[in-house]
Parts: sequence; C-alpha cells; structure tokens
Amino acid sequence: MGLVEFPSPEPARRNAKPLWRHVLGEVLRGERLEQERILTEVAATAGVSPQYLSEVERGRKEASSEVLGAVAEALGLELVDVVVRAAGRLAARTDGRRTLDLREAHVRGADAMRSTTELAPSTAPPGSSITGAFLLAA
Repeated sequence: MGLVEFPSPEPARRNAKPLWRHVLGEVLRGERLEQERILTEVAATAGVSPQYLSEVERGRKEASSEVLGAVAEALGLELVDVVVRAAGRLAARTDGRRTLDLREAHVRGADAMRSTTELAPSTAPPGSSITGAFLLAA
C-alpha cells in the first residue's frame, strides 16, 4: 500500500480574509486565558452555557451584541474594548501594509458618530430625545 497524498487547500481559501466571528473569538479567548480563568467560570458569570461560549471563542457561532456585552463584562471589559481589539487584529490581517492606531481610530469614530447624529434627520417626534442606542457597523 502506498502513501496517499491529499491536495493542499485552494489558494483562494488559504488567503481568504479572516471572518469577524473568528477574530472576535480569538480576542475573547485570549483575554480569558490571560486572566487564567476557566471557560465555565466566565460562561456562568456571563449567563451563557459553556458550550456556547466555547463555540463563540472558536469562531463557530456569531454571538449577539447582548451576549458579547455580557461576556466582555464577565471578563472585566467594556464591549468597545473587545470590538477595538478585534478591529485592530482584523485590520492587521486584512492589509499588512496598513497600520492602525486604535486610539486615533476610536477618536475618529466618536467624532464621526457625533457628526452623523447631529446631521441625520430624526424620525422621533418633536421635543423627544434619542439616547442610548448606537448602530455598530463593521
């Protein structure tokens, strides 16, 4: 019996751009391991099952913003911290020539959000105010 050779992955798949859920999962798992905490502890604190958190960390599940917020809080982080870390990793992988100053990106993002909210026409009734919710687009 001879040696069976398997073809290497297609070049397009090897060079595929990383998915948001994979990078986000890496950030969450990396932070948990850096804190030397076990999956079941973080999952219990966040109010999710250990199986689900494991799938999120491995990039197999696309977690809702509520779940991400709960896991971030369980890790002692703000959701924005997790998102900024993931965005930095994603930018570094997407285009090796591009560098990202996360503090500058955060400030620019906040400025853009302010100018967008000031200029965007409101669908709220006159005299009411819009607070609390923002749309995060990646």
